[in-house]
Amino acid sequence: MSEKVNVTRVDEGVARVQMDDPDQQNRLTDELVDELMACLRTLAADTALKAVVLTGREEVFCGGGTFEMLQKVSSGDMNAKDVLLPTKIVEFPVPIIAALEGHAVGAGLAVALHCDIVVASESARYSANFTSMGFTPGLGVTSLLPALVGYGFASEMMMTAKFYKGSELKGRGLFTHVVPVREVLALAMDVAQRIAERPRHVLTMLKTELAIPRRRALMEAMSREHFLHELCFSRPETKALIDAAYVGPRPEVPGRTPGNTE
Repeated sequence: MSEKVNVTRVDEGVARVQMDDPDQQNRLTDELVDELMACLRTLAADTALKAVVLTGREEVFCGGGTFEMLQKVSSGDMNAKDVLLPTKIVEFPVPIIAALEGHAVGAGLAVALHCDIVVASESARYSANFTSMGFTPGLGVTSLLPALVGYGFASEMMMTAKFYKGSELKGRGLFTHVVPVREVLALAMDVAQRIAERPRHVLTMLKTELAIPRRRALMEAMSREHFLHELCFSRPETKALIDAAYVGPRPEVPGRTPGNTE
């Protein structure tokens, strides 16, 4: 379907949607977000579809926002495209199962957690690392994390910006399943195929009903988060914190010593 998002029909009623942008380590560039949104719109209109398995690359599910996007937001442009993804996922008519073989960080973790069922890897790393770069979490994370793991652990995750191995998160409620990496995709596909055995009209009604509180909480949280972001990004030190703490590809700037990249 596109260069950065691939769609495969793996079984009757089941589609696999893979984010595949190795150059940007599956970060949420405008291009990747546009392609993923277009893909979800197309699949949402498919009345034969009963379940979607959302995957990334083996080493990284989604690395969150790009350096350029964060710099843009810190300069006052608050219209990052990735904020549209949670609503699109929550409102998708049939279940979306996220298969996290690789790491999921920041906005990338948020994308996964807004899916209906999440299968994670014991060995991959996961983090809500927003505060390490000088700003509060977004994409509904301030509401979603406490609902999933409770106030205390959600506070620890967000305030420390710690990177957790999947094995550390087993039993915490963050993910539906945490399994060895070689089992992640197979388990997600098995769940999708079991779902696809049910009548579509039942699945769509149930998805809509279950999503009501999540939609309401997401809308309220994102409104508050936008205000907090305006406050955080208006502070002059935020740009410096992003530059110092950002992990991932960034454009080369003559005369600048490269920061921490992987």
